[in-house]
Amino acid sequence: MPRSSPARRPAGRTAIAVLGGSGPAPGSPDYERARDVGRRLAAAGFAVVNGGYGGVMEASARGAREACGRTIGVTTKAFAFRPGANPWIDTEESTADLHERTRRLIERAAGFVILPGRSGTLSELTFLWALAKAGLLGAKPIVLLGEVWERLLPALRDLGLVDEEVLEVTTLAGSPAEAVEALGRGLDRAVQAGARGGPSGGT
Repeated sequence: MPRSSPARRPAGRTAIAVLGGSGPAPGSPDYERARDVGRRLAAAGFAVVNGGYGGVMEASARGAREACGRTIGVTTKAFAFRPGANPWIDTEESTADLHERTRRLIERAAGFVILPGRSGTLSELTFLWALAKAGLLGAKPIVLLGEVWERLLPALRDLGLVDEEVLEVTTLAGSPAEAVEALGRGLDRAVQAGARGGPSGGT
């Protein structure tokens, strides 16, 4: 079973949240992109935190474990119809409801890589934007990976539906490699902001 995989090196304690839909199946483009993101994050020394279930969540955890990284799944009792965390999760943290689950994911993470999803993913993204607008997210970077975001973000910007504070912490990426590189740059900016006495992107 994946949980007993040997020869694993510990990843750094800084966790990155990988968010996205629960629908993508192994072998699909979004699943394999998420798996690559998880692998690259673990190779860079990050732990991966996600919602703990299938699709993008399973894929990013799987990729991280394949690169000997650490994974955390934040699940919720509100999804009583779902089984527990996927087998690639090291540590499952169960929450009472969706609000607590979202809050725990945000608190746990120093940054976010978001792949396409449906209403749940959109609600997580817009909540992150609301926190950024209110100055409550610190400098935690948000990286959007996938063609859907390349169409959606410019449209929202042109319509005036996203604010400058949001755009400052949000980056579009065209590949898993670009996503992890953009995340690293965002974390560097967060550290610099903290050194200047500004809001920090750490946890």
